[in-house]
Amino acid sequence: MITVTTPRNTKRVIITDREKIIYNTLLSISILGIPFFSFGIVNTMVSLKYETENPDDCISLVSGQDLCLTITILQSLVLICIVCTLLSLVFKKQLLKQSH
Repeated sequence: MITVTTPRNTKRVIITDREKIIYNTLLSISILGIPFFSFGIVNTMVSLKYETENPDDCISLVSGQDLCLTITILQSLVLICIVCTLLSLVFKKQLLKQSH
């Protein structure tokens, strides 16, 4: 971040490229995480349907993995990505501007 004093003695903050790159990278990861983890939920639900005997079972007969736990974790990750995306868009100016 570079601070520049204008002729009227007001300070303008110029955001460096490094800060923008970090912000855009984290925002992109959050945005891309939403469809990625959503696909994981759908994929796990298909496994839940075909790899268990009863609809109430959560343990896969093929891998022995708890599929209900996997779905819960993926749902939490989707929610975290949505919240991070919204917060970073709403507070963009505050995140990119640092006070002295």
